[in-house]
Amino acid sequence: MPNKAKEKLIDIKEDRLVGEAVRQLGQGFSTSCLAIFKLKRWKGSTENKSLKVTQLLQQVEDLKQRTTKLQEELQQSHQEAKVLLTEKSKEALDLSDKNATLLVEVDKLKEELAQKDEELVKKREALTNDAANSYLAGFEDAATQASGIYPGMDFS
Repeated sequence: MPNKAKEKLIDIKEDRLVGEAVRQLGQGFSTSCLAIFKLKRWKGSTENKSLKVTQLLQQVEDLKQRTTKLQEELQQSHQEAKVLLTEKSKEALDLSDKNATLLVEVDKLKEELAQKDEELVKKREALTNDAANSYLAGFEDAATQASGIYPGMDFS
């Protein structure tokens, strides 16, 4: 303590000195109690914050796991879709090839049908001509026979 402070203390009466000491002691005690309270609150607050941080970290970890799982499911779905697309593409190509083959076959059948129609038309014409020729030959035979029976008759 500085000398001036000691001199002041010497001049103060005992009662007042004791009162001042008690006041100073009480003030120190109050300050200590307040500091302890604040430290406990701060510590509690820190513990709460630490607990909240721990909970948040756990939530983040859970979200990471869910995200990873969803990504895996998405990749699996993507792979399955690729496989299905590949299969459907192959089926489409096969159907396209079959369609092209069938179209070629239809064209051939149309050509054959056209040829058969021409042949039928020719055969019908030939049969019609044969029938007409047979009719004419029969008429000529009948006319010849009739001219033998009726010599002066005109059959034109």
